[in-house]
Amino acid sequence: MVQNKQKTAKPPKLLKGAAKEHALSKAENWQKVKIKGHVISDDCGGYEGLIGLEVLKDYDASLVKSSQKRTTSRNPDRECKLKKKKRKVSKGDEEESSESSTESESEDEVAVAARTSKKARLAERHAQKMQKLREKREKRKELRKQKKSKGKENDNSEESSDEHPADRFALLRPPPSDDEEVAKAEDSADQQESSDEEAPELVPIPTDEAEDVSAWNGLGVPASILRALGEQGFKTPTQIQALTLPAAIHGKKDILGAAETGSGKTLAFGIPMLAGIMELKQRNIRSGIRKAPKVKGQQPEPAADEHELTPPPEELDHVSGASDEESDAEEHTQRVQTPLYGLVLTPTRELAVQVKNHLVAAAKYTGFRVAAIFGGLAVAKQERVLRQCPDIVVATPGRLWELYAQGNRHLGKIEDVSFLVIDETDRMVEKGHFEELRSLLKVLNSDEQKKHQRQNFVYSATLTLVHDLPDHMQKRNVGKRPKFVKQTVDQKIESLIEELGISQPKIVDITSSQQTAQTLTESRLLCPIDHKDYHLYYFIQRHPGRTIVFCNSIDCVKRLATLFGLLDCNPLPLHANMIQKQRLKNLERFRDSPTGLLIATDVAARGLDIPNVEHVIHYQVPRTSENYVHRSGRTARANKHGITVMFMEPGEVKSYVKLYKTLERTEDLPLFPISERFLGAVRERVNLARDLDKEELKLKRVQSERGWMKKHAEEMDMIIDGYNDESGSDQDEDPFVIERRRNRLRVETVRAQLNALLAQPIFPRGFSFKYPNSEATQLATSHTQSAVETMKAAIEDQKQAKKDRNKRKRNA
Repeated sequence: MVQNKQKTAKPPKLLKGAAKEHALSKAENWQKVKIKGHVISDDCGGYEGLIGLEVLKDYDASLVKSSQKRTTSRNPDRECKLKKKKRKVSKGDEEESSESSTESESEDEVAVAARTSKKARLAERHAQKMQKLREKREKRKELRKQKKSKGKENDNSEESSDEHPADRFALLRPPPSDDEEVAKAEDSADQQESSDEEAPELVPIPTDEAEDVSAWNGLGVPASILRALGEQGFKTPTQIQALTLPAAIHGKKDILGAAETGSGKTLAFGIPMLAGIMELKQRNIRSGIRKAPKVKGQQPEPAADEHELTPPPEELDHVSGASDEESDAEEHTQRVQTPLYGLVLTPTRELAVQVKNHLVAAAKYTGFRVAAIFGGLAVAKQERVLRQCPDIVVATPGRLWELYAQGNRHLGKIEDVSFLVIDETDRMVEKGHFEELRSLLKVLNSDEQKKHQRQNFVYSATLTLVHDLPDHMQKRNVGKRPKFVKQTVDQKIESLIEELGISQPKIVDITSSQQTAQTLTESRLLCPIDHKDYHLYYFIQRHPGRTIVFCNSIDCVKRLATLFGLLDCNPLPLHANMIQKQRLKNLERFRDSPTGLLIATDVAARGLDIPNVEHVIHYQVPRTSENYVHRSGRTARANKHGITVMFMEPGEVKSYVKLYKTLERTEDLPLFPISERFLGAVRERVNLARDLDKEELKLKRVQSERGWMKKHAEEMDMIIDGYNDESGSDQDEDPFVIERRRNRLRVETVRAQLNALLAQPIFPRGFSFKYPNSEATQLATSHTQSAVETMKAAIEDQKQAKKDRNKRKRNA
């Protein structure tokens, strides 16, 4: 409460403490004026504890003392020191009120002591913070004023013009004499204060964004998530999202979803998980279990039972600023109490990073923390991330189980998770892979009550894909009663439900019969095994664009990366033996390059959402049909067009037939057209690159052998003749030196020839690929025709040729 004297001719005095309240009633009449909210001056001084107040322009904020005892968690030694200082100040105040001659001297001493003391420094720090807050509020008020109409602005300017000048203590003006005017002033102050407090929380959505996300209405998506989706450009939900979101958000059902690659499965399980966590946190806040998380730009509201005025800056900052260790301890205890709400399991590290980034983008305005835990990085760093107690953890099973077995506190809460997601489930539950997943499932399903309360999400593109029996089992199925029976789709789903501990899920299967995207163009290319390099280099040069080349082995990836590096194609390898930082760096470089070339194993086959991948090339026939579907799914994502080409040598025909039998394809893949006219120039360049690779390998071997000889000679104190004499004749030199010099000359010669060939274009400017076998139409189209258009034109030509053959047969 602030009390104001109505009529007086004498200058006011500042009276402090509850002991002098009786002097006010004896001297003059004071009228009480109720001021709500935080009241501070422009120089950020607090007015809590003021009893008499009229003219405040020459007021010193350091003289204000709090009359209310504050319960803090300070140490007893520190409290004793504070009490001693308060006693000294109170003695000075008594001397000040008794003797007028020494009043000015005591005030100067108190002011100097306050500036030099630790409290003064803390008060200055608090003043800087409050000044920043004041500037932010002024900016918000200016933005609101700009949005108002001109008429409203004029009315506000007329209302704001008072008889009092706009001084720096405008919040503490003398109240009017009439009760009605006092009530009006209080109502206007309450309205202004409520608008200031609610300003940081109000984030209006622009009209264009609101129109963009209108298609999400009715699915149960919260407004904060809708705003983030609008900013990301997700205007409408995909088919899998529209079918699963209502059942997951409103019905709290477990979801078992199968959809083609690039159909938006990450948001299909991410949005219900975020919405469920928001609901759980709101429920916990209502029940008083824990406080709500602080969102950036959001200020905590004062409790109703707290004092209505801001405490003095030196005391406030002494509690919050000086006791940093205590605040850190409180924050740590609060984080320890923070539960782990969601757990997402992925088969690969890159997929874990991608899922984490998608969830962070969707949870932009919720304040949730998301962490990615996977192998290949330092365990200490990931333990520091877990100390922040994230709400959602995205992890690979191996590293997650390792940290859980080590007794990590936050991961010890996985038994109580409310949401469990298993992405690419068919890969995760394969026998012989991810044994840690089974250990994690035992921990998660140990408590039957928590198991039934948990909401589960299971997604994959090949969830309903069923294989034929192996050959050795088919041979044993002789007789009337076969020993082994092919598993059906329903049996596969039932086994998944039983193994994962899911209860009555909603099954959503929108995979097409061909298991791949409708906008994907599939093709094959028959060639000998030695000619695969020629055709791959031909394809890359003829159809530039973002391309992924998949191999079945790490050795093949390394060889192709070296070969195409010599051909100036700037390949980026990706395989399991690379360190994790290099893997992530190569993926970033590939995303940034519009004509990037990524040569990878099946590590990059599942889940990676790399935008605008135009071509996927299977350098070797995939071992399983799932690998073919997931490899091909890296292109033609989000209703965009793409092409996949399978390079096939005669020894891989059997694997190709088995793969297409599993996919239930009836027609063969069309052949990708190649122009033999330009393969000669391609062969010449690739052969020179192979020779250069061999010569460089020889040079490295000679240098390594020479280094081995030198090392052992030094250990034995021996001198090798001719080792340091490389300028003499060949007869006096060491044979290692001679061979090394010859290898260098060969390497330089071959490299010069290759560079000369690479400087010349392979394809002429007007080369057309529409009819590669017709020399009369080579200049029909431009040089920059895409591979998808080329393949579509070839398919149309094959259909037309087939019709012509059928007509000839009928006529004959």
